[in-house]
Amino acid sequence: MATITKTEETTVIHPCTSAAGSLIPQKYLGGLDTEWNELWTKFGKEVIEAHLVTIEEFRQFPERYSFTYPVWAGPEVHHVQDYQIPVSDPEGSITCRVYTPSGPGPFPVHINFHGGGWVLGGLKSEAAWCRSICNKSSLIVIDVDYRLAPEHPFPIAIYDCWAAVQWAQANSGELNIDRTSISIGGLSSGGLITAVLAHFARDCSPPLHLKLQLMIVPATDMRYVPLSINSPEPLTARNCAYPSAIFCSEVPWSPLARESWFLNYYIGTDPAARAQILSDWRMTPVLSPCLKGLAPAHIVTAEFDVERDEGEYYGQLLREAGNQVTVKRYAGVPHAFAHYNHPTRGLSKSREFIRDTAWLLSQVHHTGHRDDSI
Repeated sequence: MATITKTEETTVIHPCTSAAGSLIPQKYLGGLDTEWNELWTKFGKEVIEAHLVTIEEFRQFPERYSFTYPVWAGPEVHHVQDYQIPVSDPEGSITCRVYTPSGPGPFPVHINFHGGGWVLGGLKSEAAWCRSICNKSSLIVIDVDYRLAPEHPFPIAIYDCWAAVQWAQANSGELNIDRTSISIGGLSSGGLITAVLAHFARDCSPPLHLKLQLMIVPATDMRYVPLSINSPEPLTARNCAYPSAIFCSEVPWSPLARESWFLNYYIGTDPAARAQILSDWRMTPVLSPCLKGLAPAHIVTAEFDVERDEGEYYGQLLREAGNQVTVKRYAGVPHAFAHYNHPTRGLSKSREFIRDTAWLLSQVHHTGHRDDSI
């Protein structure tokens, strides 16, 4: 039986890890969201480049290397409770934070896997979104604090999150969950975890029939990311299949070097081991040997994001395999746009994202159908 630890509500400042310290290059200004341009120009341009320091240095002094802008901690919800659940390989425990709406239940549940390149992030990363979804969609939302690299490298995060899904199922009575109405989702690295767990859900016995897999700016194919953050060979159509990765490789807020920094901590820098891991579909979902029969998917992408095209390509592969798929690209915004969701400051596109996903999750859980127009 899980042990229960109650936590108090706190106001949160959400970081957007930056690899910047520079003005926005001219080639990006044409289609860039004006609100994001304003935020970056005012708050982001002086930030020290995160990928030039070690993860230990970053964790000790995150304020030096993060574009930190005061965003919304999220609304009050009826009940918040933390549970410690056991995980294995290696053995340990992780925290699952359970947000419960008011009402008698049992409630549908959405299980969230935060972003942060498998290296950063935690229960504060998407708290505002989790709280908003809990209230707006009348869902239990479970936020999973999976273990991070480099202490816990690939594929530990994936199996921690799968353990959380299984735990939610097994403890549905205690948690007041309708175990016939489960969805999963995550942002960036959490989006990759979501893609993999949709396969696990299909293939387990008996199968877990998910209502939705929600992939937000997901990493689905990082084979183009160089080992060195100072790679002498730039990305071109010859060595990269994704135009967004080429075009956005030098965006100051989330450049290719930042992708390298994360990936090196998660899968290591040994060339042979790295090549083996990147050829594993659990690291590169576009290589999955079977994409048929997966849960309905909604994929969110951002226009000014290195990972935009790989996410949309994965959606194309899912659709070609016969799955129900919707994709929405948010124009003019960066990879982490979803974090800037303050009700009066931040980005309008982030607040639009909250409205869209709350509406979608309400539909799939409460009406049994979905509106593909978002």
